[in-house]
Order: sequence, then C-alpha cells, then structure tokens
Amino acid sequence: MKSWKQNPSEKKTQNQLENKVEKETKENQFNRAETIFLNSISHDIRTPLNVIIGYTALASAHVNEAQEVKKYLSKIETASNHLLLLINDVLDMSHIESGTLKLEHAPVYLPDVLENLKAIIQTDSSAKQLKFCADTKNMVHKNVITDKLRLNQVLLNILENAVKYTRPGGKIYFQIQELKGQEPGFAKYEFRVKDTGIGMSEEFIAHIFEPFTREQTSTVSGIEGMGLGMAIVKKIVDRMGGTIAVKSRQGKGTEVIVILKFKVSSQPVANEMRALSRPEQMETFSEKEKAKQENLKEESLENPFKNKKILLVEDNELNREIAVELLKEAGFILDTAEDGTIAVEKMRTAKPGQYDLILMDIQMPIMDGYEATRQIRKLENPETANIPIVAITANAFEEDRQKALEAGMNEHVSKPIDLERLLEVVKKVLK
Repeated sequence: MKSWKQNPSEKKTQNQLENKVEKETKENQFNRAETIFLNSISHDIRTPLNVIIGYTALASAHVNEAQEVKKYLSKIETASNHLLLLINDVLDMSHIESGTLKLEHAPVYLPDVLENLKAIIQTDSSAKQLKFCADTKNMVHKNVITDKLRLNQVLLNILENAVKYTRPGGKIYFQIQELKGQEPGFAKYEFRVKDTGIGMSEEFIAHIFEPFTREQTSTVSGIEGMGLGMAIVKKIVDRMGGTIAVKSRQGKGTEVIVILKFKVSSQPVANEMRALSRPEQMETFSEKEKAKQENLKEESLENPFKNKKILLVEDNELNREIAVELLKEAGFILDTAEDGTIAVEKMRTAKPGQYDLILMDIQMPIMDGYEATRQIRKLENPETANIPIVAITANAFEEDRQKALEAGMNEHVSKPIDLERLLEVVKKVLK
C-alpha cells in the first residue's frame, strides 16, 4: 500500500491558508483589544472631565457666592488630580509596551522606602479607619542598588489598591523580608502586602495583569480606576527581573507577594524622609508692639522666595499666564520669554543679579529648552552661565529628567504645575 504524500503545491496552499487564518486571528485580537482600550479610555477620562466642566459652569453661575465657589473648586481639583493619574497610567503603559522604559541603578536605603510608603499610606488608611501595619524581617542588607522610583511605583500601586478595596475597619499589613541563601554581593527580598478587603474571584485573578481588566467596572463598584495599575506593576517587576504572585478570596481579602533581587550596595544612603515633609512654615509674629521694620524682617524670613527674580521661558500663552500668577502669589518677581532664543539673548545681556533662577520649558518652536540651556551654560559671564535652571515640562518620564540634567539643568518638574513641589525644588536649587 502506497503512503499518501501531499504534493508541494497543496502544501504551499495549506501553509498560506494557515498563515492567513493566523494573521486574521491576530488582527481580530488586536482590533478587539483596541476597541476595549478606546472604550475604557473614553469612559474613564470623560468621567472626571464631566465633573470639571460641570462644576466650572456651576462656579461661573455662582461667582458671587464664595462658599459655593470654594466647594465647586474643591471638586474640580479632585477630578483634575484623578484625570492626571489616569493619563499618567496610560503614558506609563505606552512607555513600557514600546520597550523604552529604562531602569536607574542607584544606591537605595530600603528602610527609607518602607518609611516613605508608610507616611503616604497612613493618611489614606486613617481616612478610611483602616489599621495599617508595616515592618521588616531578617533585614541584613539595607543598602542596595535599584531603581527607587520604579520600586516605589510598584509597591505604592499595590498598597493603594489594598486601601481602595478594603472596607472601613479593615486591616492592611506590609512587610519587607530579606530571603536567605543568595549569591555573594546580592540579596533577595520579599515585599508582601496583605489586606482584609473584598477580595477577588479565581477567574479574575487569572486575568489580573491584563490591561483594562477589573472584576467590576467603576460604574458598578463605585471605585474609580482604569484597570491599568496591576498591568503596569507586572511589566515593571518583569523588567526588574522579579516575580509577582496574587492570592485572594472573595470576601476574605488579598495577598500580593513581589520578590526582587538587588545588588548589595557598599555605599550608605542618607535618610531621605525629609523629602516627604512639606516646607516648614516659619513662626509668625502678631505682637502689635513690634516695630514696623522688625515685622518686615520677619515677613522676609517667613517667605524665602520674596523678591527672588525668575526668568520664565514658556511658549504657550495660557501656561505662561498660569505660572506667572502662581509664582507672583508666592512672592517672586517675574520676567518671561516665549522661546529659547529669547531666553538666551536675555541672559546674554542680563545685568549682574538681574535673575536668580530660570524656569525652562522644553518643547518650543524655534529653540528648545535643552539647546537654550546648553547655550546659556557657555556664556562668558560665570554668574550668568551658572544660574540655576529648572525644567518645567510635560515630558514627565525619568529619562526626560536625565536628558534635562545632561543638558545642564539643575532639576526637572513635570506639568501640570504642582506649586508645592515646584517651591520645594526652587528652594533646593537656590540654596
């Protein structure tokens, strides 16, 4: 009996058909994912936008009622912050998916990481009447080499989920434990977050790291979110060479375990808790018997920014107007430039002491902020060439900050402007 053999033309046709089916399947999956993405983006971004537009209209209609306007502005601020978080998540996911995410390798003191996270989470957990505990176990190597920003992002996302999905009166436990038996020069750590929250079904846990997946939509649960957080966490943990596991039971709670290996650092890191605290307010003096001159002196001490002279370089008129008003309120004297070329010329002809600081936008039509900074650093007058320059830009990733520093800037602050954060940075670079 002869064995059947497929002739070459039939085999070629079959392969082409299989390839076509596979291609169409992938295209359908991509189109379905794209549809889910657009629907999720549309809903979750339109929700806070609706709040902003609605309360802006209400504030305009009640412009003479101070208390009502104050209430509406508070709602607008809350919605704006939520919208910013959503946008940051989308940008982060895009950044990671494109393969352009870069990890920093710098000394980190792990107890600082714990204390910083505690300081952030305790505020939210107290507001929900949650019991929050955090500790370390078997911590032998406290100084390691890693990307502190990304480590914080991973752990903060997990902890914020625990707060978000745990009902009032519940408990959250966070522990960093060093695991034994690692090769010399390295240490492995287990980061464990356990809560008594609403939990998840086994079916959902299998999809928890997929973008835009939530067991219930925000419409049903009343809990805001786009379903990108855990997808971002998983991508970062993978990029850092670690693992993440999730255990959960509905109605009982959830436990998330992240395991990461770091190179041990021989370089001690100074405690950075001060970075979390707000700038201390100087003591005010209200004793009427003090002389006017002494009062003026105290006022100057209270406000370290009073009469400091800033050159604001910003091409967008509305952004420029907002920044000018905010900075004037803080006590600064402002001059502006609409492009890098104008900024360079102003600095070239500046008199001694004319400016104390430059706030520099990055993307501008004729000369961008990087090139403007490089040219300012090359000016002949040392006082002018060495003026502090802070990037104020919508380019918000860590590599954008590195590009700013490489161009000669002193610091980087992302838009939209958080005045408190900006003032902290300005105070630091003016010292």
